[in-house]
Amino acid sequence: MKALIIHGDDFGRSPQVNAGILHSHRCGVLTSASLMVAEPACGEAVAAARDCPDLDLGLHVVACNGRSLLPARHLRGLVDGQGFFPRSEVWAGFRYMFNRRLRDSLRDEFRAQIERHLELVGSLSHLDGHHNLNLHPALADILIELAAEYHVPYFRLVREPVITTLALAPDHALRKVRDYFLFRWLSARSRRKLQERGLKGNDWTFGFLQTGKLTERYVLGVLGRLPENSVTVFYFHPALEASHQPPRWLSQSIETQILTSDNVRAAIRQHHIQLTTYRALARIKASYEQFQGLRSHTTLTES
Repeated sequence: MKALIIHGDDFGRSPQVNAGILHSHRCGVLTSASLMVAEPACGEAVAAARDCPDLDLGLHVVACNGRSLLPARHLRGLVDGQGFFPRSEVWAGFRYMFNRRLRDSLRDEFRAQIERHLELVGSLSHLDGHHNLNLHPALADILIELAAEYHVPYFRLVREPVITTLALAPDHALRKVRDYFLFRWLSARSRRKLQERGLKGNDWTFGFLQTGKLTERYVLGVLGRLPENSVTVFYFHPALEASHQPPRWLSQSIETQILTSDNVRAAIRQHHIQLTTYRALARIKASYEQFQGLRSHTTLTES
């Protein structure tokens, strides 16, 4: 089996991002998206998603380059006076690692983001992070604890087969290898924590090492090389101008075109790839566990 979640990040950030994700789902192969619950277009995104029952919505946890949900006065030192986190994920990561006093505020903010998502959507199948900060050790510990508390079954890990990416896109090889080893370690650490809590993560990821530089050729190459017997997440950042004028974000408009490409659809069929969602995987897992429980009960009864 080659199970593939085709995912859109940043849902709710702007009307343009919302339009790209919805178009990529309705007219393309995108199956999943994650919601930024404190951003200005969040309400519009949720309202539109109600007409797309097959679009699985997770939470895109924000701790950098975005707004907080709680008022700035409750998060002193964590956000600025307007409620914005640091723009740089590197600077934010250093602050969260070395300033332990911020962690209680982070926990309060993350809890508020989860509860807002549940209020808006009604369910929550997975957590991921803006700029993948959900894997930062200080943040991952908090988020995995909250995921267990709120029964969120899946947590996005970033484990990209670097050999595959370099074979298809050899540019910036040193940076890609560096980022591969860093996030491989971070994801392995988070996977251990998830297993301790009975939660799951995806096996593989694409879209990380080639962020902002995705091409149809690269995507088709990945689809032809997906790992067997695994769950892979391929994440994108699609967008469209709501006015249908030339997009301001060229790379994001290209990603929307890729996600609605007939060539991509054909490759999915050709390589016998099963498109899925975190929500569907969680239901399969729950059904399997229920079956195992019934079988154990039957065995004990017969004994």
